[in-house]
Amino acid sequence: MAEAQPFRGVRKVIADRMMASLQGSAQLTYHGDADITALMQMRRGWKEQGEPVSLEACVIFALAKTLRAFPAFNATADERSITISEPIDLSIAISTPAGLMTPVVKDIGGDSLKALADKRRDLIGRAMSGKLAVSEMKGGSVTLSNLGHTRVRYFTPILNAGQVALLGVGRLEEKVSLDTEGGLSVRQLLPLSLTADHRIIDGEPAGLFLDSLCKTLEAFDAAP
Repeated sequence: MAEAQPFRGVRKVIADRMMASLQGSAQLTYHGDADITALMQMRRGWKEQGEPVSLEACVIFALAKTLRAFPAFNATADERSITISEPIDLSIAISTPAGLMTPVVKDIGGDSLKALADKRRDLIGRAMSGKLAVSEMKGGSVTLSNLGHTRVRYFTPILNAGQVALLGVGRLEEKVSLDTEGGLSVRQLLPLSLTADHRIIDGEPAGLFLDSLCKTLEAFDAAP
């Protein structure tokens, strides 16, 4: 006979937060592709030089640049007010042995790509080994959720309760296309899913934000 298992522990916390998020905001998700063929070539060059940088770190770096141009997305809200955050404090959704966690990489707005990559690596390492302080999982102003290691291309991520934007990253896909001279070329496309609170962010600003992020990834510049 099947036995009902009550929500408890981390699962209960996650369930409560997800329901609070859905009940307290008007969530809508927008999808788009960034052509990161040039960025992937850059990454191969960095690796050959002994300085590998993860794709996720590059996405976070581009996201920070985009948030500086669209500060309304780096915000929190309740039923009465909106607070735009000056620092960019990024929550990163991580599946750990203890369950889903969202540790926060603090104040990434002015970080170099290397500094940001080091911060991310340290935070994820300590999250996986259960060495995070409770304070390191509080205070995020925007979230990143990366499912690129799976077959998922697009999804509709649920906002962290109180935040107004979340970026989802899907599985990189290679597509054959015609180049400017009519020849065939292989392009590497990164699927992105932006969830925003429609109470605060309308459709056009959300579309412009996602478009700007894609352009930043496509013309990637490692300068802060």
